[in-house]
Amino acid sequence: MKQHKRIVSIVGILGIAILIGHSVIGAGQRAVAIKGGTVLTMTGRIISPGVVLIKGEKIEAVGKDVRIPSDAVIVDAKGKFVMPGIIDAMTYFGVRPFDLNDETNPVTPQNRIIQAFYPFGDFMKGEGGVKPNREILSGGITTVYIAPGDRQVIGGQGAVVKTYGKNFESMVLREPAAMDMALGNPPKDAFGGRGSSPATRMSIASLMRKTLIEAQEYDRGWKAYSDKPEEEKENTSKPVRDLEMESMVKLLHKRIPARIEADLADDIRTAIRIADEFNLDLIIDSGLSAYAVRDLLAENEISVVLGPTSYPFIAGGEVAITPELSRLMDERNAALLVKAGVKIAIASFGYGNRFSDAVQGKWLLLEAGLATGFDLNEEEALKAVTINAAEILQVADRIGSLEPGKDADIVILDGPPLRIKTLVERVYINGELIFIK
Repeated sequence: MKQHKRIVSIVGILGIAILIGHSVIGAGQRAVAIKGGTVLTMTGRIISPGVVLIKGEKIEAVGKDVRIPSDAVIVDAKGKFVMPGIIDAMTYFGVRPFDLNDETNPVTPQNRIIQAFYPFGDFMKGEGGVKPNREILSGGITTVYIAPGDRQVIGGQGAVVKTYGKNFESMVLREPAAMDMALGNPPKDAFGGRGSSPATRMSIASLMRKTLIEAQEYDRGWKAYSDKPEEEKENTSKPVRDLEMESMVKLLHKRIPARIEADLADDIRTAIRIADEFNLDLIIDSGLSAYAVRDLLAENEISVVLGPTSYPFIAGGEVAITPELSRLMDERNAALLVKAGVKIAIASFGYGNRFSDAVQGKWLLLEAGLATGFDLNEEEALKAVTINAAEILQVADRIGSLEPGKDADIVILDGPPLRIKTLVERVYINGELIFIK
């Protein structure tokens, strides 16, 4: 009897291993066909019933009549919904809270958040390989944008990373991905609150401009040296490298955009003026009252990454709930921006602490659904956490929609994505099945 139980136990374990192993087989040798579900491609097409064929790490085909290889692993998605992995366009997931802000200096563009990203072991608490975080995966989150905190004027360079990979390098999608900056209360409170500069909105803006002007001069100095004939270079001292300025030059050359956190309308206008003055690509983060300047944002083709619909005072209190901000809050922010022609993403701005990890992104589909209750249509709500987010992060060639050639980051849900009772059943990242409900 004991032997029989042991055999049953072993068979059960092997069964689970084979189920999880389907993804590994699919990624290495056999195709995986997700068949029979309602496929939300996020390209404007809904295919029902449809097939998504995975081969290796990529999507091989999407359609109604896809030829499925005879040896493919079949995943029955009948009655379910299949969509691209959810993208959290602003979070502090995978970063220890005390590593986010360098409050010894308001300007540290040379800092790169990727140096603080730690996905190993038991989520920042152990050693070993990359371990999937089931909490964030339960919300279908396959990609996140991580960044330095918002208590500095120029905090440093953010990165786009996946929530799982075979190793650290395979998780990094784009790095550096943007320069994270902030206007308004957070840096003012951090530095002015202890009697140092910048202590006002004026000094924050002037410090931002001063740093950009220094970067222009640095760039001109190197260009002048590079343009010299080789024989003249031999008799000329090479300019001294400056890591801060090298980082800022990326902005000036539009290799990365400026992501400026701004909530009040006057702060958003300041961000737009600075971006125009230095010819920067600009993304507004948080944008609590962005609806008040929506026509200006649309005119300048500036995207906005909004905080959660339910609680837009982002990052667990990083943006203080002042009476002014409270009066300006409007749950129709997303809908008003979209109607004006502004591209938006809805993000968690998830922030960890001593007791919990930054996994608030698992509620993103619910936050997108909540926005539909305030006039945002369902298609735009889903775009805000998929293809729009990918385009804003400049990684839409890899993720954000179900199309041949893109990364096989796929979520299977047991019902319509924006319905409150819907649960994520399976998550694939790079063709690998890493989450089963």
